[in-house]
This record gives sequence, structure tokens and C-alpha cells, in this order.
Amino acid sequence: ELSVDHFLTLINSKHTHTRSSMDPSAVEVDKYLSRSTSSSRLWRSSKNAPVTGTVRGERQRLNYRRYCSQNGQNKMFLHRLCIILSALAPFVCFQFYFLYKLTNGKDATEQIAFPSAALEHIKVFYNVYANPDDDVAILRAKYYVNEQMAELLPKHQVFIRSIGKQFEVEDATQIQHDEKGEEVGTLKFLWDHCRETDNPNEKVVYLHNKGSFHPSKENDLLRKWLTRAALSEECSNMPISCDVCSWRFSPLPHPHNSGNMWAARCNYIRKLINPVMFQTSMAQLYHDAGNDAWIGTGRYAAEHWVHSHPTIQACDVSTSDYVWSYKDLPELHDDFKLEAAPRYHLKGKSFRMARSRPQVITFEHRWAEYKVLYNETPPASWFGWKFYNDSIPAGFQRPI
Repeated sequence: ELSVDHFLTLINSKHTHTRSSMDPSAVEVDKYLSRSTSSSRLWRSSKNAPVTGTVRGERQRLNYRRYCSQNGQNKMFLHRLCIILSALAPFVCFQFYFLYKLTNGKDATEQIAFPSAALEHIKVFYNVYANPDDDVAILRAKYYVNEQMAELLPKHQVFIRSIGKQFEVEDATQIQHDEKGEEVGTLKFLWDHCRETDNPNEKVVYLHNKGSFHPSKENDLLRKWLTRAALSEECSNMPISCDVCSWRFSPLPHPHNSGNMWAARCNYIRKLINPVMFQTSMAQLYHDAGNDAWIGTGRYAAEHWVHSHPTIQACDVSTSDYVWSYKDLPELHDDFKLEAAPRYHLKGKSFRMARSRPQVITFEHRWAEYKVLYNETPPASWFGWKFYNDSIPAGFQRPI
């Protein structure tokens, strides 16, 4: 085989350009030059050689080969690109046609009115308490949080205000932590958001890890049903006629839902008193009655707050016999069905539960509280007109 050094000697000698085609060495050189696989070796070996006419010609020959190779690669790339674009063309055309039909031929710069539910995100304001001095209580609080977070829908966005022991909750945003506090502080965040949002029809949810302070079987059941209802598809898609949606709304002993978890519309929340001031106003109205569950003062003011306005149009989803407090909590099944509330009249079981303090559940009492808190009287749509009139057979006087 002809060595590279011998090759270079031949092509750079002064007789190279007149060598005979019959010269064996010259034949070997021609064969070597014809081997495309050795072209790069030739270029690397000869690039530092003296530039003779033959060398210059061979370099031009190699450059041409390189050009052809690169040009072939470019053609291959363009060929493949054309195939890909041809495959995508029908899909792209369909997308433009779909947008055209969706806008009914309107200008493309106009905003497309998609259904609001497709774009809706519901903010969940979550009050999380854990006793910082009790390791068992902390584990229990974490368990409750995981249980409730498992009920979230993709549309829910969680914002946590924690009290006591702070711990991380996945897929949630921490908005504040306090060593001590009450639910009204978290409700204040919800109220502030509804006052500031540009969308008055926006829905919000309020949750808390009920039972973390007083663990019990009853609280476990109530927490389960309240959470499922507040985060349910029924409450997430409540009709425009519904201001607040919960598991069970009860007018007794004051308008509330026992356990205090719900979904609501911001345009209704805006009507309410600042929840911190509401707690103070209730204490003043009832002469510092303390924590009274019957009238909604003290820590029970948080439970009364969202249903305290005279224009409230409540709805609930429970089809069970549960009314309020901890009696008759269903353990296994409750088929949700959203309806206007209240679903029951003040008679039978509900009257027996309320008759121990009849003075705080009268029509007059409710009317007076509306006047003091909001300086308003109930409209024609108020639930109380029917509720209290239907309650006359239970022993109440006719409403004024």
C-alpha cells in the first residue's frame, strides 16, 4: 500500500504534473484520490504541503466533495421538514377553523367567551390549628389536614392561615402563621379578598381542621360531611340564586351551618361586616354574653357570620335528617342534592331542640338583630317569611 509520505513526495515533486499515467506510483495516487473514505486524510496530510498546481487542484476537489456532502444533508433536512409540515397542515387548519366557528366569524382580536366554569378557580381559605405543646395533637392535626386536602377538586387553590404549630402542607400557599388566634382572623383574609377581587361573582371556600382542638367521633363525622359539601361539585357549581352553599343550613338557633364550612359568592360576602368587627358587635349587642352557641357570640360568632345578613339566600346539599348540633349525624351515607334552604320547618324534632331558649329564636329577635348589625330589614326573598309562618303550629306567635 502507498504510504502517505510517499504520496506527498510524488504529488509535490517537480515532475508530478508530467508523470505518465502508466507510472505505477501515479496509478496508486489516482486510486488513492478516488477513495472518498480517505479524502479527509488527504486534506489533513497535505494542508501544510507546498502549494503547487496539483495540490491546489486536489484541495478544490476535496472542497467540492465536502460541498456536495453538506448539500445532500441540507436536502435531506428540507425533505424531512416538508414531510412534518405536510402532516401538521390539516391539524393547524382545523384549529383555525375551530376558532373561526367559535367566534362566529368575529374579529380575531375579540375575546372568546368561554364558559366561566372552564376557567374558574376557587380559592379555599383554610384555618389550620395544631397544639404546639402536644406531639399527639400535632400528628392528629396533620391527619385531619391530609384527610380534607384529599377532597379538593382541580379547580381549588388552597391558602392556609395556621395557628399554634406550623407545618408544611403540600399544594397550598401559607398566607400567615400566628402562635395564637381564632377563626375570625382567617375569615378576615377571605373577606378582604372578596372586597378586592375584580370578579364579584367569584366563589370562595372556608375550611378548618375541625376536631383538632376537641377530638371526638362526632367532630370526625361533622368534619367529613362539612368538608365534602364545601368542596363538592354541587357547591362549586351552585346556581346564581344561591349566596352560600353548605352541608346543612339551619335558621336555628341562629342562621348558621353547624361546624362552619361552606362555599360562598364574593358579591354576597361584600355585604357582610368585617368578621373581626362582627364578633365585637355581637358582644356589644348581647352585653358580653361570652361564648354562647344559642345566639352566636364569642367564638360562635365565626359560625354565625356568613349567614348573618338579611338578604342571605342559602342552599345546602344534605338529604339526611340532620338539623343542627351533633344529633342525628349520618355515619355512612348522605346522597348530596343541592336545594334552597332551609329544608325543614320549625316543628317536631327541631322545635324540641330549640324550646329550651325560645326567646332567642323568635322572628322578633332575628328582625332586631338585622336592624342593629346592618340597619336593614329582610327583603321579600328572605327565607324567614315562610319559615316562621310555617312554624305557627309549633307554638310560635304570628310574625309581625
